[in-house]
Amino acid sequence: MASPVIALLIVAVGIQFAAQAPINGGLGRSTGPLAAALVSNTIGTICLLLICLLGGWMAGLGRVGEVPSWELTGGLIGGMYVGVAAIVISRIGAGVVAAATITGQLACSVAVDHFGWFGIEVHDVSGPRVLGLLLLLGGALAMVYSREEASGTPVAGRSHRVLYVPLVLLIAALVGLQHPINSDLATHIGDFPAGFMNFAVGTVLLAVLVVASGKAVGLRRVREAKSYYFLGGPIGVITVVSSLAAVTEIGAAGLTSALVTGQLIGALVLDRIGAFGLPRVPVNWVRLAAVAALLGGTFLATS
Repeated sequence: MASPVIALLIVAVGIQFAAQAPINGGLGRSTGPLAAALVSNTIGTICLLLICLLGGWMAGLGRVGEVPSWELTGGLIGGMYVGVAAIVISRIGAGVVAAATITGQLACSVAVDHFGWFGIEVHDVSGPRVLGLLLLLGGALAMVYSREEASGTPVAGRSHRVLYVPLVLLIAALVGLQHPINSDLATHIGDFPAGFMNFAVGTVLLAVLVVASGKAVGLRRVREAKSYYFLGGPIGVITVVSSLAAVTEIGAAGLTSALVTGQLIGALVLDRIGAFGLPRVPVNWVRLAAVAALLGGTFLATS
């Protein structure tokens, strides 16, 4: 399949991925954010286990003991991102989470391409790529400012913004490593078994966090949640499996670029219509300028 077609398909994946954080956030209003992340990952794990069973890919899981332990860290990264996104989505909004995720992911993906980590083809960091990263950072900050201005009320105090946005940036940078790591694992055990291990490891991490933080009581209220708040797991499955299959074809930065485009489209629409209980935020000129900066930065950073 040609690279442009693969990139277009990943754009579609990015659009649906933008819904995962607010969906998990909606579930979190019944169970608590961490418990919601655990439920979401558990559902994703079950989905992938069923796929492996029905598709005859269980043999790949039998080879897990033969792979280096670092190839299983993709699940830890995924679990951390899902947990953080579920906690901060109601405080800084889907658009801001997407913008910070974009910046962190792409910065790390450019590094992956530059150094050729995890078997990815080497691409040197050029002046346009550096300019692109600066545009992405500016766009992310503009998203934070514009959301508060457009909604008329601050979504978080200044001290909270200083904490939440860098936190998402950091976790998102690690997510830039997740797909190449998962892809490397997939070369040894297969795509769907690698996706299963990604979710299984992340689920164990989230279970430990839920128990350690005393939030397990929230799981008792899971039945109170609306049915569509359980779609976060399947959305994650689609994203992880599609990404680990595509990253070797279009590179880490190319993959992130395509995901970026889809996430931007999806996140701005979610904010605009107030989906999944999010406050409605109109698309003003500042947010349009932020989108232009992010898209321009994405183009330059992947050229």
